[in-house]
Amino acid sequence: MIYAILGPTCSGKSDLAEKLSLKYNAPIINFDAFQVYKELNKGTAKPSKEELNSGRYFLYDYVSIEEDFNVSRYQNEARKLIESFKDKDIVMVGGTGLYLKATLFNYNFEKEDPMRKDYLSEKSNEELYNELLKIDENDAKKIGMNNRKRLVRALYIFNTHKKSKTELNQNGKDTLLYKDVKFIGIHIERNFLYERIDKRVDQMFENGLVEEAKELFSRYDASLKALQAIGYKEFLLSQDDEEVKKMIKNNTHHYAKRQLTFFKHQFKDVEWIDFNEIRKI
Repeated sequence: MIYAILGPTCSGKSDLAEKLSLKYNAPIINFDAFQVYKELNKGTAKPSKEELNSGRYFLYDYVSIEEDFNVSRYQNEARKLIESFKDKDIVMVGGTGLYLKATLFNYNFEKEDPMRKDYLSEKSNEELYNELLKIDENDAKKIGMNNRKRLVRALYIFNTHKKSKTELNQNGKDTLLYKDVKFIGIHIERNFLYERIDKRVDQMFENGLVEEAKELFSRYDASLKALQAIGYKEFLLSQDDEEVKKMIKNNTHHYAKRQLTFFKHQFKDVEWIDFNEIRKI
């Protein structure tokens, strides 16, 4: 059985994963896009070093932020792990719903060359947005005019594959590849969730997030995909740590809402449990 745990950030997914892992002697496979990076520690809420060294945790803390890591590579590596554990129960947990969807369902990714850093750099955000509107109106409206990185990526996909991102994602997306999968969603009251998020962010700052972020930006190119993670990108917008902390909290609130929307719309037959029920498992 594959136990796939769904829920917004800070909803107790990791605690539930640990309990199920111990109960069923099951490995835990991460599907969070930023917990894969070795250099991102204070701002990603990874499991503890003790847990990661237990031999039960996989696809955490193993990719350099300078490596090209994407959903296609994740899919390939996660499926290899699932195959290697075919005689065991497996727990999958994380916050990047697309990584989970692409792994468990029949998603097919076309091969492509890496995108140049200066790709479409001569175009304004408005020009990129209007171009994408003609190609994939739904995706353009979902991305918005201000998210240049995603606009460029969507246009690169279309210009490379001659299909829009929406068309590519529709290919087999509802066909589950594995027989025994149980989706477990965690329901948590929104105000309580936001309180937990705010406390976690406060703890990250106490644990040295400011120092880690400043060191990373002094050593690496700020445009790296990994450094666009919530909890790091905000340090590029202000020198005031308290203002940065407030931005991280607000951005994480919005992210949690988007996560929940994705999980509810993209996954069927989910068994939703209340946050307070986790302790009883």
